Parts: sequence; C-alpha cells; structure tokens
Amino acid sequence: MRFWRRVVLVLALVLGGAAMSGCTAARNGLGTDVSQCFRVLPAARAAAGASSKFEGVRSLQPGALLRAVNSAPHHGRLPVPPAGLAASAHTSSCLVAFRGTFRLGDVTRGWAPAPGPYLNAIVVVRQSNGNLVATVLFRRLPRGIGFFHGTAFAH
Repeated sequence: MRFWRRVVLVLALVLGGAAMSGCTAARNGLGTDVSQCFRVLPAARAAAGASSKFEGVRSLQPGALLRAVNSAPHHGRLPVPPAGLAASAHTSSCLVAFRGTFRLGDVTRGWAPAPGPYLNAIVVVRQSNGNLVATVLFRRLPRGIGFFHGTAFAH
C-alpha cells in the first residue's frame, strides 16, 4: 500500500510541475523585451492620435526599421530620417504599429519615407526611458517586421 501512495505522490508532483510550467510558458513566450513595450502604449497612442487603431507591438532596434524602409522599392531618393531616429538605430526600442488615416502634421515627431496617403504608423519609443523617438508613416507596414497583436489592447 505504501508503494502505491508513493507512486501517486510522485505522479501528482510531476503533473503539478508540468501544469505550472505550462502556465508560465505562455507568458514567457511573449519575451521580456516585448512585455516591457506594453507600458509605452499610452505614449505611443498619444503620438499616433486617439482615432488610430492598435495593430501590434515589437521590441526592435530602429535600425531594422530603417533597413526595411531602405529595402522597399522607391521612386526617387529617400528622405533623410530624423536625427533622433538615426541616432537611435542601435538602441533597444519599442515599435508600436497603428492603423488609421494619418497626416504628418497630426502625429508627434512625424516622418514619412514616401508620399501618402498614410494608412499605417509605427511609433518608435526608447525602452530605457519611454521617450518618443519618431512616428513613421507608411501606406503599408514594411515587410519583414512582424508585430505581436495583443487583442486586449485593440480598442
């Protein structure tokens, strides 16, 4: 009888440990860098405008965004990126994507690498201090930069 109690106890411990690791796996799958980016959502929303719709968030250095912009097909010369965006190219940052109708004059620290109409915006915020770097406007989001879509923040 003791043997079976020990077997049941060991199985309960193993299954309990597996259940606990399953609970944390979903949370950790987001990654600590991206998790930190959710705290900058209010500042990003303010930069993009209240009528914008949240599309997703990503922890990424702005240099990757600039490379995606430079690799897209262009008609003519690319405008020079703002100094703050170029200087932050290798800084840990949060990129927050929004959908809507945007104009350069209506967003904070706006920059558009191509002519409009602008239906997407990526707000770049430094992870370390939450300071706004730039709001980059696009017709379509650049390829190769995926965003985590958090449905809890969609409205």
